[in-house]
Amino acid sequence: MLSFQRQEEIRHLLLQKKSVTVGEIAKRFGVSDETVRRDLAVLCSEGFCTKTYGGASLATRSTSITTSNIKKNLCVGEKQLIAKIAASQIKPNDCIFLDHSTTVAEMCQEIQAMHLTVVTNSMWVIRELANQKNINLVVTGGNVSVDDQGMFGTETLNFLREHYFDKVFFSCKGLNLTKGIFDANAQVSAFRRALCEQSDQSYLLADRTKFGTPGFVHTMPFQKLDFLITDQAPNDHWTKMLEEHNVSVMSSLPE
Repeated sequence: MLSFQRQEEIRHLLLQKKSVTVGEIAKRFGVSDETVRRDLAVLCSEGFCTKTYGGASLATRSTSITTSNIKKNLCVGEKQLIAKIAASQIKPNDCIFLDHSTTVAEMCQEIQAMHLTVVTNSMWVIRELANQKNINLVVTGGNVSVDDQGMFGTETLNFLREHYFDKVFFSCKGLNLTKGIFDANAQVSAFRRALCEQSDQSYLLADRTKFGTPGFVHTMPFQKLDFLITDQAPNDHWTKMLEEHNVSVMSSLPE
């Protein structure tokens, strides 16, 4: 296994377990402790995790940011399931908005054959759908963030205020049980808040690692949300809270 492949697997483990030891990683991949330490050093330099005695822990700082290029390769199976569920909610000729998140980007494979109007601020979505003649692709404009692979700023917000969508699909940095949806910075938070104000139905796409994950900026309370699509049914505490706020949860493909 190449080093970048092993590091991707370690990222996935950290998202699931929150912490790992050098010994367990070395045993899992059949490599030396020194090799594992070098892998963890790379992940720490990215801000993905922090060193601990004998291992590393997932970075839980509210302001920690993982670039889209890294996130694209994390929890791929989970994102694909979420994308399939989300795509099942779309009807022919819908006007939908797909945000810049890597989870939403997975929807492109599911909707390529549909006749739709797709509006986006995502560089990922533009690359995937630009050549689909059956899709009317509309781009918001704005300042491009290389880390987020998306467009933001005043021009983007002005565009949103002038348009309305049947359905919007977006993700987030994390979910707080009592306070709602959070993002890592004010720019993304303002964008997503404006986005949800301009739609008939709002869909949050969030895998199970987002539950209880801290974020720096409060984007919106749960009552502003219509649907939550995830890869695993949330526990009873989350289920009760979401029901109280009239949020419909989907975690499997409709039969």
